[in-house]
Amino acid sequence: MLPSEGTLFIVCVALAVVAPGADAQVSQFEGRRIVDVQFSPAQILDPADLNRALKVQKGDDLRAQDVADSIDGLFATGRFEDIVAQAEESLGGVIVRFVTKNTQFVESVAVIGKVATPPNSGQIASAGQLVLGAPFHDQDVTQAAGGIKKLLEANGLYTAQVTPSVERSQDGQQVFIAFHIKEGKRAKYEKPVIHGDAKLPDNTILRATGWRIPVIHWWRHVTDAATHNGIRGISRKYASQGRLGARVELEKLDYDATRRRVEPNLNIEAGPKIKVNAVESKVSHRVIKRYVPIYQEGTVDNDLLVEGQRNLRDYLQSQGYYDVDVGFRVQPVKNDLETIEYVISKGPRQKLAHVAIAGNQYFTTRDIRERMFMQPASFTLRHGRYSEAFRRKDEGTIADLYRTNGFRDVKVTSVVDPNYRGKPGEVGVTVNIVEGPQWIVDKLTLDGIPQADREVLTGQLASGAGQPFAEANLADDRNQVLTYYYTRGYPSANFRGTWQAAGEPHHVIVVYTVTPGDRQYVRQVLTSGLHHTRESLVEKRITLQPGDPLSPVEQTDIQKRLYDLGIFAQVDTAIENPDGDTTHKYVLYDIDEANRYTFVTGFGLQLGQFGTPSTTSVSAPAGSTGVSPSVSLDINRLNFLGVGHTVTLGGLYSTLEQRGSLTYLVPHFLDDPRRSITYTVLYDNSLNVNTFASKREEGSVQLSQKFSKTVTGQFRFAYRRVSTSSVLIPSLLIPQLLQPVRIGILSSTFVQDRRDNSTDPHRGMYNTADIGIAGQFFGSQRSFGRVLLRNATYYRLTKNLVLARQTQFGVIAPFNPPAGLSDQESVPLPERFFGGGADSLRAFPYNQAGPRDTGEPLVPGGPSGPATGFPLGGNALLFNNVELRFPLIGQNIQGVLFHDMGNVYSSLSAISLRFDQRNLEDFDYAVQAVGFGIRYRTPVGPIRLDLAYSINPPSYVGFQGTPAQLLQCGPSSSCQSVPQSISHFQFFFSIGQTF
Repeated sequence: MLPSEGTLFIVCVALAVVAPGADAQVSQFEGRRIVDVQFSPAQILDPADLNRALKVQKGDDLRAQDVADSIDGLFATGRFEDIVAQAEESLGGVIVRFVTKNTQFVESVAVIGKVATPPNSGQIASAGQLVLGAPFHDQDVTQAAGGIKKLLEANGLYTAQVTPSVERSQDGQQVFIAFHIKEGKRAKYEKPVIHGDAKLPDNTILRATGWRIPVIHWWRHVTDAATHNGIRGISRKYASQGRLGARVELEKLDYDATRRRVEPNLNIEAGPKIKVNAVESKVSHRVIKRYVPIYQEGTVDNDLLVEGQRNLRDYLQSQGYYDVDVGFRVQPVKNDLETIEYVISKGPRQKLAHVAIAGNQYFTTRDIRERMFMQPASFTLRHGRYSEAFRRKDEGTIADLYRTNGFRDVKVTSVVDPNYRGKPGEVGVTVNIVEGPQWIVDKLTLDGIPQADREVLTGQLASGAGQPFAEANLADDRNQVLTYYYTRGYPSANFRGTWQAAGEPHHVIVVYTVTPGDRQYVRQVLTSGLHHTRESLVEKRITLQPGDPLSPVEQTDIQKRLYDLGIFAQVDTAIENPDGDTTHKYVLYDIDEANRYTFVTGFGLQLGQFGTPSTTSVSAPAGSTGVSPSVSLDINRLNFLGVGHTVTLGGLYSTLEQRGSLTYLVPHFLDDPRRSITYTVLYDNSLNVNTFASKREEGSVQLSQKFSKTVTGQFRFAYRRVSTSSVLIPSLLIPQLLQPVRIGILSSTFVQDRRDNSTDPHRGMYNTADIGIAGQFFGSQRSFGRVLLRNATYYRLTKNLVLARQTQFGVIAPFNPPAGLSDQESVPLPERFFGGGADSLRAFPYNQAGPRDTGEPLVPGGPSGPATGFPLGGNALLFNNVELRFPLIGQNIQGVLFHDMGNVYSSLSAISLRFDQRNLEDFDYAVQAVGFGIRYRTPVGPIRLDLAYSINPPSYVGFQGTPAQLLQCGPSSSCQSVPQSISHFQFFFSIGQTF
């Protein structure tokens, strides 16, 4: 070593331990002044985290222990894989240099390439098991590619190629991983190889798998779901034959590359048939299958049989057999049959006639009853609902209710009277409550936090001074406090709650000790995965900024806002290096853009009486029974221009209506997530009124605004051209009524929705108000105001009984009519109110309510002719519907009793609640109907079947003949009209509740 200026001395300190050899070298610089601290490459930590980790500072005296402690601190940040410290003599002292190898982190995982699902891109990315924000190593890519390859092979893509690529950020901290997929051709199944004791023919097993298409016998493509469904199908086949203990195992899938075929190898042990009987008392096999879980689990063991024993006992007690005794025994296998017998002694059938609650003062009887399972006999519960399990559960529920409100010493017991009021077979239950004293919090102390936080939190805690004291409240307060600190960047916050007796009996002092820990901040928000989307669209929704407290709640809210755009298939978020000892963290968002084109098809069916203009007959103005199938297709272009807008081309075709539309949707209009604007071009041709067919060509713009969780408003301007065709009433064949009419209308709709379930509500309220005005000031050829109001309420009378009602009121007020038309007749036919049918007034067929053609001229001086009885629509309506909904069969079939009343009226002044029709030209009275309906619950809403009886349907004068004969009739002709009427019985089939 030559003693000259600039001589380099290196002190190597690895893994935060100072090597003995290094001590001797560092000792030569011990105490020397540090003139600079350097990093090679440039340091990557936030300055605040660097200051926390480094124990050597410029201007300090060099100590070897400080160097070792600095390496400890740097390793603890989690951002370095290796660290070497060097000391270099310099003018005036020593330069300390840390040579580091940075840790790399997973920033993005992308799947590139067209792969026909399954699997989808999200499943492929997940199969790689690369965790967003976690440390990255080169071998991780190889393992991830292997996992993806295995997933593809499980879905029949044996020839698929997986080529990974890795891209690093400029500073080398973040890694962007992409897997390029070439899927190849998907393999098909072939006949499986079956081992073991199957006890079924191979063809029967093959049919159960579904791996081959019936009749044509083509083999299906291999998918992971189809493979597992095939195994389950075999198990179900054995279960259908009573072999509940059958074991079906997929040993392997042999792939033949030359034929691109997959041969499943199955090992099957059928086991004996299982027969479950009820002895000593009769219980249907349907009940046994429902309550003995061996049928659901597809296996037999003692635990499931014991559970079935409890279930059967509870079921029979709920049916009124309160003293039932249930046991079971398993008979030895004989002739390939294992018999399980449930020994049931029902005892006498009883009825829970009365449930009383005694001793309650703090809570009302109603509040307690709402939480109880036991219910006395009623219309819907013939024998009431009672079992020993229900009684014990109710005791515990009531006790918990009191304890959470400070009654720590509460005692809840119940007494069963087997002969209520001396009536054999009737049971009464009295729940006795000894409330005891209520414990109260005298004082709440919050230690370990600043005064500002203490003032905010005190008002949010359940255990405040003067409040009831309960252990449950301490747990709630713990969650409240920790959530408060977690959302403000304190992920290591700690909470400890204690209490002690105060001076007064049953009064306590509560002490909460909070240790917030180190606060974490956002260093930077990094996004990846954007290819078609403009970055500005995402940046507007990222509210976390560098230097903000790191809030997991806000982080998740940003993720939700990005999902709400509706243009991303997946949005993953994570904290980079979450376990590292740093206070400034990177927040990551890895985005998978959704397919920009989506196709949505739909099929529907309506069954009822429809009215459509006919070229051969006008003898059925009330319509005729028919079926109207429909098909719809919507093509959506998501993320148009990369700004989150959506273009939709929609079409509907049925025997009643043909519609085409082009829609342009701008969500989050003016950067408000609750506001959107929609531009629409529409063509509609409707044929569901006997009187005429209508065409509508419309352009509109609509602004939607969500004012609150329950209130939404829509403001729109529509400019449309409406016309009529196939008009069959001679008095309508005048230019003023036949010519196309241009309508310009400004309208608004307000919706208040407080229902608990929009498809099948049980409680709540639903209100709508639709208000519009059309006039010459909007370029409209007709002028009128339009109001349509609706109010619906839903009441849960009991747990299973719902009373639903709806009232609708509407009025059209015309003004400034064209010359030759009255105010009332100036409203074009397609703009009038029409009603009747499954969704409005079930006393009528579709659109058959209201005024009808009586042969009188519709305009002064106009032609008259024979009465046809066709509906003309009206300028006012009033409907009222009431339904009583109740369970009918099982959990999915519901019954409905309903009463509908109302009509479509000629004008506002003509609205009447009269029951009787005055004459054959009077249609301004209230028609009423009663009926019964069935609802079958499905995931998309209930399928509805309604049979209505119209109590006072209208009669009218109609015409029998052809349209040509009708048009030849004049005022002096001998054409005869005949009395007709709406049928008393109406039948409807559709989807969804009536309201």
